Amino acid sequence: MAKSSSSSPLKNVCEENKTSLWKIRKILTEKSKGSLEFDNNNDIENHILRNLGKSIISRVKKDAIKIKIDDYDTGSQHDVIFGYNHKSDVYYIGALWRLDELAVGDEIGLFYDPISTNLCFSVLKQAKNKP
Repeated sequence: MAKSSSSSPLKNVCEENKTSLWKIRKILTEKSKGSLEFDNNNDIENHILRNLGKSIISRVKKDAIKIKIDDYDTGSQHDVIFGYNHKSDVYYIGALWRLDELAVGDEIGLFYDPISTNLCFSVLKQAKNKP
């Protein structure tokens, strides 16, 4: 019996689905302290905020809100602060429970899950050179 290739069509489809699932992707360029800022406001508004409700964008730009995030890696759920920094003109997540373990070069992903009505988080790739 022939040995199957490690690059099977099913494996490729699973990898494509995993990649397309995470609408917001960010590679950390510096060690974050306290909050994680996102540099693409359009993606945040289109893929996350619009799913949370019609008036949420203007609300978040006035005052930070508390939302729930499901951690796909640990199977846990956490309350975080989601807000907008007027000085730097970017959205951010504060009180992110995993900031201490994230390193420069790590890639994280986020998407909104309409079934759970929560934001979902995962570390998609870890930097090769951990301190």
